[in-house]
This record gives sequence, structure tokens and C-alpha cells, in this order.
Amino acid sequence: MQPVHNPFRIIVANNEKAPYTFDGFLADTDKQERPLVIPWELAHLKTGDYSIAGMEDRVTIERKSLADLYSTLGKHRARFEREHQRMAEMEFAAVVVESSMANAVVNPPERSQLHPKTVYRTSLSWAQRYGVHWIWAGDRRGGEITTFQLLRFFYRAVSRERRAMSQQKKAQHSLLHAQGSTQKGF
Repeated sequence: MQPVHNPFRIIVANNEKAPYTFDGFLADTDKQERPLVIPWELAHLKTGDYSIAGMEDRVTIERKSLADLYSTLGKHRARFEREHQRMAEMEFAAVVVESSMANAVVNPPERSQLHPKTVYRTSLSWAQRYGVHWIWAGDRRGGEITTFQLLRFFYRAVSRERRAMSQQKKAQHSLLHAQGSTQKGF
């Protein structure tokens, strides 16, 4: 069965410690659920861990394991908040956590001294303050699937906008051309 090739390339931050490989995905039913090949490459990203090639200043996804989230909010909180400020300038930004919210609160990492209430409240507060979506994806595979789907939805929205703008320009050109033909008759 011939694979389907994803129409965009994912950029993965070259400092990402455990990058997603986007293997094992299947295309949608309209493509007979054939294997989906998702190209990706390591590169420098100013903000976040995942983006779309050519749209790095428009969309970003920050991946967090549960242990990393607790560590970041405990020891590197100011840096992570500055990252949220940069993410807020993008058209779409999200933090994808490889845990459920319930698990994050009930089963914090063993060595963490950060209170689970702080993690919970920060996720709500910063989502509201900065407009950055916090998505609790359940586990690592859920995080990988969610990251891909968020990037895919963004790419599709941009593609629709581009098609609409192109059609609008064609319509304007046709209208101008028609008006020019009418005016020649005077």
C-alpha cells in the first residue's frame, strides 16, 4: 500500500531532548487510512519545540513531560513565563503536556517539591493571561498525536486562507478586466 505524504514539514527544536518521530500515523479515511509519512527535521526554533517549516514565527508547540513541567515551573518559572510571553505573539501556541490533569495533580513526580496546586493554577492562569493553550494529552503518544493534529489544523487553516485570498484576487482581476472592456466602448 502506497504511503501518503504529509503536505508540510515539521520543524523540531534542535535542543529537544526527546523529539517525537511522528512514526506510525495513518492517513484519514478519504486516503484509505494508508501509512502517513510525516517529514520532520531538527532546526533552531526561537520559541517552543515544534512548528511548521516556513511558519516558525506563526505557530509553536511546547512539549512537556510531567517531570519536566514540574521542574520548569519550580526551578525555571521566570524563563518559562518569558517563553509564554513570546508564544502569546504567535497566531497559535500551545503547551502539550504528556499527562492528564488528574494524574499531574494526584501523582506529582517523586522528587518534586512543587505543590500540584501550583501546577494546576499556573496552567489555568497562564492560559488566560497569555492566550496559550494548555492541552493535557494523557501520555507521550497522546502528546505526539496532539502535536501533529494541532500543527495540521493550523496548516489547513492557513491553506484555506491562502486559497480564499487567491480566489478573491482572481475575482478582482476579472472585475477590473471587465470594467476596462466596458470603458473602451465609450
